[in-house]
Amino acid sequence: MRAKLFSIVSAFTFIAISAPALAAPQILGLVATAQPVPLTCVEGICKAEITTVCLQEHRRAPMPGRAYKAGEGTQISLNVTGKDGITKSIAVAQKISLTAQRHYTSVVISLPESSLQKFGHNNQAAASISVSAMASAIPLPKASDEAPLSRFEIDQYIGPLRHVARNSFATDRVRMETTRHLNQVINRLPDDLADDHVAFEKNWAKVTNDKSRRLTPKAHVKASQIAETCREDYRVGKTVTMRACLEQQHDYLAAETNKKVWQAMKPGG
Repeated sequence: MRAKLFSIVSAFTFIAISAPALAAPQILGLVATAQPVPLTCVEGICKAEITTVCLQEHRRAPMPGRAYKAGEGTQISLNVTGKDGITKSIAVAQKISLTAQRHYTSVVISLPESSLQKFGHNNQAAASISVSAMASAIPLPKASDEAPLSRFEIDQYIGPLRHVARNSFATDRVRMETTRHLNQVINRLPDDLADDHVAFEKNWAKVTNDKSRRLTPKAHVKASQIAETCREDYRVGKTVTMRACLEQQHDYLAAETNKKVWQAMKPGG
């Protein structure tokens, strides 16, 4: 497994340096959420991490923090539960901030907590994000970008080729289920290098035992193996936090799925 994790780091490096250094980065596909992903609000900003795939193998991977925007037709919903216990879902694709998190495997969706409060959110209320199928993220242009994205290119990759990417997910069900499972746990853990082993065990059990998120047997085995690997790596000091280990495992799975996406997009794929 560690050899595989090294290979994914190498893959990220290759993609980052194999395209012109100043070229516009890749268009990303946001993986649809099977279940809402919880928002975490800290110091007035609420955010959630969403799994992504690269839709353009020939373009460079985005550097962490690169700003993106939701592509045309993308549906992202904010779900808030008020004091009355009623949950509202509001379309927010054009109201959120999108930034690349770890190259092409994840983005962070964020918005001010004040905007949630307008919809009835309060400190005791639950808030989450849902992403529908066929969602995409386009890098915001920079004046320094060489080889900028053309309108035709954007239309192709968020349209017909985005359909190809979506269809390829169905052929990689176990990995996709496991990736979504890891993403749910990751979004429940602190991201500030805190010692989060207790939080990991609590939230791993919560997500695993949630009947609405029940994994198929093969995905359950795969997820359990990953949990054991991370527990051992954390115990012997090979990972700083459980979240960091889960992120690494998540990115390996997402990258393996991405290979299928790229293959499907090739002529005759």
